[in-house]
Amino acid sequence: MQTELITLKQMAFTSALFIAIMGCNDATTESSSQGETPPQTFYGSVIELDGAVDAAGLRERLSDTGRAAVRFEGEVTATCAKKGCWMDVASGEDTVFVRFLDYGFFVPTEGAEGKRTVIEGEAFFDTITVEMRRHYAEDAGMAAEEIAAITEPELRLAFMATGVMIED
Repeated sequence: MQTELITLKQMAFTSALFIAIMGCNDATTESSSQGETPPQTFYGSVIELDGAVDAAGLRERLSDTGRAAVRFEGEVTATCAKKGCWMDVASGEDTVFVRFLDYGFFVPTEGAEGKRTVIEGEAFFDTITVEMRRHYAEDAGMAAEEIAAITEPELRLAFMATGVMIED
């Protein structure tokens, strides 16, 4: 009789535990599917993602001094196909040319295009020489005729990143 009572208590406890666990699992799954963050990969420093500005906000911050420490967000449009040592990030009407502080890290050479990114570092306007424009065009895999057609320097909105997040 006592053995049957213990067995019934164990079964009741096991059943209650099972129901509690299943109930928790359903709630966790439901809440995590509603506010799930896409997978993210960080390059360089791991950065905070809140408070990032778009290109219009970036230009506004640059209006006083021409340089600004800022967190910026946009969409990757191109990366260096050779080493991943630079990337172009589109935001609104602008495309920002992003390099990485002291070549301390690199981003993927392919597959990042079209993905959302948040970048932290220093924004500024930069004059890209003809020689460097041709170098970057070669890195991007442009045809020899297109590279040869580059004959003028270009003033660009630029960024020196200390950390980058790219959504996977």
